[in-house]
Amino acid sequence: MNPSLRRSASRSLVLTGALSAVVGIFTVAYPPVGDATVWGYPFPPSVHVVVALALVVLHLLKAHGFVGLSQLDGATPVVRWSMLVAALGFVVLAICEGVSASLAGVPLSAPAAVRLNDGYGAGSMLEAIPSVVGGAVIARRRLLQGTGRWSVVMSGAFMIVVVTPALFTGRGALAYLALTAWSMFYLWIGRALGRTSGEASLSR
Repeated sequence: MNPSLRRSASRSLVLTGALSAVVGIFTVAYPPVGDATVWGYPFPPSVHVVVALALVVLHLLKAHGFVGLSQLDGATPVVRWSMLVAALGFVVLAICEGVSASLAGVPLSAPAAVRLNDGYGAGSMLEAIPSVVGGAVIARRRLLQGTGRWSVVMSGAFMIVVVTPALFTGRGALAYLALTAWSMFYLWIGRALGRTSGEASLSR
């Protein structure tokens, strides 16, 4: 694997894990503004746009990180293709966030909002299912070190088993807390990937 790609991918994942957690905590703590039946709640439109654009960047950082995972030493074709498909899922989520920024104030029942929700669902499964499949191989073949070998498979499983059901409850604290917890898996994955390249600053 290209050492520079490994380093940049691990840093991207650590950064997105930490910053996504900050965004999640900010969202949970933000005093709700406006109508819960419109897109952008609990934020006013201006804040929603800033948060959505920040999430565009964070999802693209995850995509970059998973491209790096596809190039792990000893990666099988299943690992390589699973991680690349998961990276595509994060790109889909980034696109959804970009669209989300343009829908502030639109009723949740509007066709555009319904389509966007469907897009989020598709993107989430596009990254979660390959994470489980490829992550299981990473764990079994110990392509990441220590307990970090479980980080990828558990990130996908957490999205499927915990985050998705929480999102069905609506855009409340439970959903945002689940998303915040999910973001921490990427900090774990990034640290594990950093260890494979001897990045002491990421492994401590």
